[in-house]
Amino acid sequence: MASSADHLKAVNGFLAKAGGKDKLTALIQYTCMFISAGEPGNAKKIQASVAAARKVFRILGPLESVSPLILNPHLNPKKPVPIELLNKLKGLLMAIYFGADHVVWAGQAGLVANKQLLERCQKASLYGWAGGSLCTVISESWELTVLNQTIRRKDESEEAWQARQAKAIADINSHSLVLFHALIQAALATGLLGLTNWKPRFVGFLGVVASAINCYMLFPALPKPAEKPARKEVQLESLKPATLKLA
Repeated sequence: MASSADHLKAVNGFLAKAGGKDKLTALIQYTCMFISAGEPGNAKKIQASVAAARKVFRILGPLESVSPLILNPHLNPKKPVPIELLNKLKGLLMAIYFGADHVVWAGQAGLVANKQLLERCQKASLYGWAGGSLCTVISESWELTVLNQTIRRKDESEEAWQARQAKAIADINSHSLVLFHALIQAALATGLLGLTNWKPRFVGFLGVVASAINCYMLFPALPKPAEKPARKEVQLESLKPATLKLA
């Protein structure tokens, strides 16, 4: 079992990441949204304040999103072309999400006064987020389809087959979590855009779930407990009294 020091190191590692701080403050933001249910009060004030404070953790977010496109513009021949194009599109949509959000931040800081522009950027940011999440939903669904088609190879030993099955199951669990998270994020962006009749409390609930999953995925893994040394079997023969030979 991990010690308190291990837990503290993991927390420090999580908070050392800009993404970790962003997702933690997002959890606070949407928790306040859930509590306030859109009604005026202290919870709503905290929600607005934390939402503005999160912006600083997203500096250069657009560059981070488009970097894979710039550094590796080629398509992976091992994957279908539509899936590869979808992944490239996801990077562009997430760049729009962060870039438009930066303009909104500039408006909150008083650097941009055009309200119409700010409203358009706010919508563009959320649409980019929703679109990027939907791209993830499609690509992760394809990954799960491939993993579920794992079959035993000819002349494959039982041990190798079991190991490959265990890896496939672990990959399925990982991709399933990413898929579920992307679905929640797409729904959250849709709710924030006002395209549904969902109440603020339900939208806040979606935000809490999405942020909690984000924190979980970014949280460093705790060290595995050391395996106990195998107990040596005591040979019974050595415990038997020596037989006296009679002359």
